[in-house]
Amino acid sequence: MADKKNINELIALIERNKIATGQNWSAKVADGNIHEEKEEEAEEEVDEVEDYSDTNLIIFAAEGPFTQSLLPMLDQQDEIYYVVTDEPDKVIDITSSNPRIRFVMLDMDRPTNPANCVNVFMELKMLNPGMQVFYCTKNPMTVEARNIQNKGAKLIQKPVLRKTLDQFVQENFKT
Repeated sequence: MADKKNINELIALIERNKIATGQNWSAKVADGNIHEEKEEEAEEEVDEVEDYSDTNLIIFAAEGPFTQSLLPMLDQQDEIYYVVTDEPDKVIDITSSNPRIRFVMLDMDRPTNPANCVNVFMELKMLNPGMQVFYCTKNPMTVEARNIQNKGAKLIQKPVLRKTLDQFVQENFKT
């Protein structure tokens, strides 16, 4: 019985990791036997185009402590309509198709890949030099953080406090 419980816990952990990396699959345990079922993407995909017309902030961050603390504070701000993604291509696609989006926030700490943040920053600045990019980190002295700061990104020191977020909103979103 203990082995079945350990297997179930292991499968649940693997499933959470697969979902976090964007892979669609599920595993079921019945009588101690593992059966994997691959879901067909064609059946899962819905021809639905996401509407980002109200979006005014893109947050490039992987799910983790940063997003868990920041997003509830952002939800209380009436001026901010945001999208969170950890896919570099999605950030570029959304910002290039919506000129209303002028602000991007990058999480420079793990679990987000700091190298991807630098790449996203460089592409955004090539597409729209007027884009305001803010980077959030607990260590602004890393190579990646100094690199984008020297090219115009602005630091928001972690942990992001409510006072800091209120100041960010006041300076950038209130007219």
